[in-house]
Amino acid sequence: MARNPQNTWWHRNHFRCWNYPELPTKKELIYRVFRAAYPYGAFVGDDLKLVELRDKDVVWRRLEAEFDKAYKDLGLFLQSFFAEEPRLRPLPKQLLVRDYFMALLSESRYALYVSQNGRYFEFRCMEELLVRYRQTNIQTWAKEGNQHRFQPPPIGGFIFAKEHLDVTRGSEMTAILWKLRHMD
Repeated sequence: MARNPQNTWWHRNHFRCWNYPELPTKKELIYRVFRAAYPYGAFVGDDLKLVELRDKDVVWRRLEAEFDKAYKDLGLFLQSFFAEEPRLRPLPKQLLVRDYFMALLSESRYALYVSQNGRYFEFRCMEELLVRYRQTNIQTWAKEGNQHRFQPPPIGGFIFAKEHLDVTRGSEMTAILWKLRHMD
């Protein structure tokens, strides 16, 4: 039985790429993974109140399960995305967008893996920093290179989270975005 293309993990978690060529960012994906696994917050809620104390290994397993669902549904999501977006008709663009999403998943998963592999505070800071970014500017909080009104305090966990949320110059995502912009 064929699955409904509107019922993928990506659609359920509100990834609508209507503003192409703006594609989802690491910040947005990690936030959506946290909210898919814990709608009211794994460590902090959207109101920045601490939620119940959770074991970080249990949290990591649930986040990892969400990443697995995202990987599984990516093909169907991209199929519907390509059908809806006329600017992505040439096959080379479609392949680059698919590679971008694969790199996005890989780099986001790695950033969360590294943060959960450290201290509990670093893992919690990842979610808290995303919530704080989102509160300061709901429209542009997830854009890369966006200067946020909220500057994290110079505490190890926040600095660590900020470094892993930002896309680095030599990353695969940056290279793919550069190629996509030069194809248009």
